[in-house]
Parts: sequence; C-alpha cells; structure tokens
Amino acid sequence: MLPTLNLTGDVILTERISTLLGMVGPGDVVLVRSPENPRRTITKRILGMEGDKVTFLVDPRNSDNCHTVE
Repeated sequence: MLPTLNLTGDVILTERISTLLGMVGPGDVVLVRSPENPRRTITKRILGMEGDKVTFLVDPRNSDNCHTVE
C-alpha cells in the first residue's frame, strides 16, 4: 500500500473551521500537536469517533495481543 502523504513533493493546505464545527470524521487526515514534542506538528488519520470501538495490536512486532478502546 502506498502512503497517503510523501515526505518530498507533497504540499498540505490546512484550515481550522472544520474542526471548530465538528465536521471531521473517520478517514480524514488531521494535523495535531505531538505529545512528545509540543513544538512539532504531526499528521494523523482519524480511525474512530466518539462512541466507536477501536481495536489495535499492542506490540505488533513481538506479540498478537489486542487492546480495545471504547
């Protein structure tokens, strides 16, 4: 699978109105502040919204343990 955004050559245009009006949903790409380094902005794809259950692998390289968050 090809990545959605390439590190070289892609330009991202952003706007803040959709997030203020709650018009984002699963599949959308959003810019968020990094929890490790607040000066850094990172891109993330929304997987679930409030009320959804999301299941993910805890450590995909070393085990098959899954964790579900509601």
